Amino acid sequence: MKRRDFVRNMCYGGLATCVVPSVSFAQVSTSRRLVFVLLRGGFDGLAAVVPSGDPDYRALRGTFAFNESELTPLDDTFGLAPGLSPLRPLWESNELAVVHAMAIPHRTRSHFDGQAVLETGLDRPVGSSDGWLNRLLQVMSGRRSGIAIAAGMPLSLTGSYQVESWSPTQLGSVDEAFLERLAVLYRADERLHNRFESALQQQDLVGEEPMARGRARRGAVTPLMQAAAKILRQDQGPNIAAMEFSGWDTHANQGLAGGALDRLLGQLAEGLVAFRTEMGGAWQNTTVVVMTEFGRTARPNGTRGTDHGTAGAGFVLGPSLSRAQVIADWPGLAQGALFEGRDLKPTVDTRAVLKAVVGGAFDMTSAQLERVFLNSSGVRAVPTLIA
Repeated sequence: MKRRDFVRNMCYGGLATCVVPSVSFAQVSTSRRLVFVLLRGGFDGLAAVVPSGDPDYRALRGTFAFNESELTPLDDTFGLAPGLSPLRPLWESNELAVVHAMAIPHRTRSHFDGQAVLETGLDRPVGSSDGWLNRLLQVMSGRRSGIAIAAGMPLSLTGSYQVESWSPTQLGSVDEAFLERLAVLYRADERLHNRFESALQQQDLVGEEPMARGRARRGAVTPLMQAAAKILRQDQGPNIAAMEFSGWDTHANQGLAGGALDRLLGQLAEGLVAFRTEMGGAWQNTTVVVMTEFGRTARPNGTRGTDHGTAGAGFVLGPSLSRAQVIADWPGLAQGALFEGRDLKPTVDTRAVLKAVVGGAFDMTSAQLERVFLNSSGVRAVPTLIA
């Protein structure tokens, strides 16, 4: 029954190996893993990693300011929003770094352009059809493979290097007779038959439980993170993965503790903790990066939300971090310090963070990193991030 259900989902679009070239995971020669998580929509970094110690915070945020007692303190300036409190154990074990006042190098308030810049690793929204993760696979030495845990292929993994895609979409039921006839058709085409078998092998790794939970709560973070871990933790599993979650565009009714954004942050935190647990021993060689295309405006708008902004926050998780820290050349929240008089000013380039992570995870030279992040010779990797 498990195999029948899985084949049904794969054939009707849940698993993209029917149309994406297959890469044998048995070819992977390194135990190191990198997971890139994109939060599409641009989340409010000032509401996620709260600068409550900034003297201008409360006056600027007004009714959007958190009470100090609701936060999980990180240092004298910053605290995690209530929804992110499950990440505290990672902070205490030196497996969580927070990056603040971070932004892509191109100034835009367009989701399309912002995501294009972040996913291609360029300094503008045009110039390459390859995503930076795909270029990483092209540049890495030895045998390697990548997978997108997503309904479609993210731009970050798009390119000439062949990658897999997996998604637990559920789209109705079919009977055994239909599946048997379909299997006959697949056997008649060597290429499709190989995709078919590859899909079955992936389901043996993922299992049925995450898919069942995904049915009950479509798009839930934790089941997808657990499924990703079951694929990645294998000795010969892929070493590059991309994931994405939507719904972070909070123009209205964003809320505070227990509000709409805080609940999303709670789902993210629970998913990341579940991923860490599910990875087991493989977690020791894994690094996770969480980013979004831009932050939100420093002040709330008239619909109890925030509009498209510039700098925001992100997270890096894993045992390879040098220590728990907030990485921020903090510009402050005084009116004169705001970008264009409305946004948190950007002081950290997303590529500086990604260069540090990639270089540390896969021991890459500066020349190799510049082949991954084109036209970035002037961007220095954050020096204190990775041990």
